[in-house]
Amino acid sequence: MSAVYRRASTVEAAPMQSETILFNPATKGFCVLNASAALVWNSLESPQSASALADQLVRAFSGVSLEQAQSDVQSVLDEFRSLSLVELQS
Repeated sequence: MSAVYRRASTVEAAPMQSETILFNPATKGFCVLNASAALVWNSLESPQSASALADQLVRAFSGVSLEQAQSDVQSVLDEFRSLSLVELQS
């Protein structure tokens, strides 16, 4: 069974032009997301697996292979976890 990720409940998000800004009050850290990372964040409105997120990335961005999407999504999720922006759902 693959891991399911969810947003950390305390993180706040705000759109800014073509990007999204996240603020984590626990760490007092900000994170600016590009379009693909913002898609991952927005998709995590409900808990999802990395493979489901990669499928959404492929559908949203033309020319992105599933293999590249899987790699990119895992990188984004790893970075989100290191910044305490997402958690593994238990």
